[in-house]
Amino acid sequence: MRKRKKPASIYEALRKKWRIRIMLEKNYTEDAALWMTDRIESLISHMQYGYALVAYYKQDGTFKFVKATLLPYERHFHREYDIQRIEAHIVYWDVDLQAWRSFQLENFLEWRPIN
Repeated sequence: MRKRKKPASIYEALRKKWRIRIMLEKNYTEDAALWMTDRIESLISHMQYGYALVAYYKQDGTFKFVKATLLPYERHFHREYDIQRIEAHIVYWDVDLQAWRSFQLENFLEWRPIN
């Protein structure tokens, strides 16, 4: 009987789930999906303490370029941001619209920090 390899951490399991979703939804290679997963994780980490410019496609194919953050998350939702709750969408505060928005993991393109 073959033993199944267990993930080293919850984050590793989460990243694997994201990677599989991206590969299935977009038919990307594992390397491309891994790159996206790394970039998404770094985006989420950065938005918890700062602002980012984020590029992604909406579900209808419309290109979006937004100034995003997670700084007001705790105040609005009365709990800490938990990356483990991410299933398919990345929630963010749209600084220009002053509203919560989201995009699907697989529609992410790129991000850059705003200083």
